[in-house]
Amino acid sequence: MGRILGWLFLILLIAVGVWGYFFLQAAGVFLDIAPTSPGACKTVTGVVGVEDLTVDPETKIAYLSGYDRWAARGGKPARGAIWTYDLNTPDATPVDATADALPEGFWPHGISLYRAPDGQRTLFAINHAGGKHAVEIFDVDGATLAHRRTVTGEALVSPNDIVGVGADSFYVTNDHANVAGWKRTAEDYLRLRLTTVQFFDGQAFSTALSDLGGSNGINVSADDRSLYLSAASELTLHVYDRDPATNGLTPRAAIPLPGFPDNIEVMSNGDLLVGIHSKIFELLGHMSDEAKHSPSHIIHLKADGNGSFAPETIYYNLGEQISAASVGASVGKRLLIGPIRESKILDCAWDAAP
Repeated sequence: MGRILGWLFLILLIAVGVWGYFFLQAAGVFLDIAPTSPGACKTVTGVVGVEDLTVDPETKIAYLSGYDRWAARGGKPARGAIWTYDLNTPDATPVDATADALPEGFWPHGISLYRAPDGQRTLFAINHAGGKHAVEIFDVDGATLAHRRTVTGEALVSPNDIVGVGADSFYVTNDHANVAGWKRTAEDYLRLRLTTVQFFDGQAFSTALSDLGGSNGINVSADDRSLYLSAASELTLHVYDRDPATNGLTPRAAIPLPGFPDNIEVMSNGDLLVGIHSKIFELLGHMSDEAKHSPSHIIHLKADGNGSFAPETIYYNLGEQISAASVGASVGKRLLIGPIRESKILDCAWDAAP
């Protein structure tokens, strides 16, 4: 019996060691990336916690979504906002576009700008206010947002990002399958594939994708025929063929990335920009203490002509310039970078932008 117990202990020890190695590898402990920048970057203030942002390529107006996560964590929640940032105007400053549209109870997270064939624009935003989850839908008129609808439902377990595919229809990611407790912790540390993508057709939710590891950023191509999904704990960006008539999704490609992928932005030429969290322990430290830095990493995914993409780092900073960037968006020769918690964004020149 003693020998059997000894062997069982040895097997357990080996299993824990193997798990530990791969966990540390996924967390970026062994990763070494040289700092790089696409060009000169200026700091833009007047915002806080811009976890997601997107740019209208036609009007060149950026929409920035955020709220003060440190204040919320400390029990002193403050109303968040969606700010507009006009890239047509030199020295522009962010303007709160939701002060009147949704004046109270707004903690926006992932956002999406949908452009209908007739040119009408709709902005979707996930709202976590009051510890509850909802999707807020706004009609867009220039830089003005008019709140039209609130969508709630049990399908919104832990919504993170959203992409609109119609005036009232969208896909939304749940980054966890459990709301709280040890099961949620197990999801993170065991990198369990339990999360989903939900589809809302304007009336009801249905599960579009399941068995995903940390479903996070989501977006669609300009023709609505490709869907892109960040599976954070898988360190993978998934590409799906999408049937606009049925909203059905078929796997096409899985692209490994050097970290936990976050938000995805689609460029005018069909390439992608993805925010990456490549050092998870530093990210956790930053989320608890604003004095601690976490690297910021933006990857450009170049279309390879075969339905997939080739990744290239275009911005990497150890956190001194901006910490824990979760999104990058580009129009023309400009690259905007937003962080999860800090009270700023970066507006960078990107001379080599396609």
